[in-house]
Amino acid sequence: EKRTFTMTFAIARTALFAARRQAATTATQQAKRRMGGSSAPAPEWTGIDKIVRDKFPQDDQLAAAIIGGYFGLFILYKIKSAFSSAPAVDDSPAPVAVASSASGAIPDVDSEDFGTFLESEENVMKLVDSFEK
Repeated sequence: EKRTFTMTFAIARTALFAARRQAATTATQQAKRRMGGSSAPAPEWTGIDKIVRDKFPQDDQLAAAIIGGYFGLFILYKIKSAFSSAPAVDDSPAPVAVASSASGAIPDVDSEDFGTFLESEENVMKLVDSFEK
């Protein structure tokens, strides 16, 4: 029975080595296989495409030229707008000073009168009362 076990082990080991050898051979053959697909003829360009493709035959060159063209237009626009923009002249009338709110109305927080409004203790109490409403 020991002999049967040894023989079975030897057969299994031989089969394992054969499988490994077959896998290595298959992997080597697949690595050699090329799938470039470069056998198609170059397209015949006509019109403006022919003129452009004479200067930029590869697709990446053409893409770079198009992006560069748009970037150049953007830079020219920015330079033109920097030189042609005149400083804005403010023709609006000067703001009229508003009298302090003696009538009891609370001025807007953003207005210049709010600081003078808070100088009086009575006005501060009006403000606090308005918060509680």
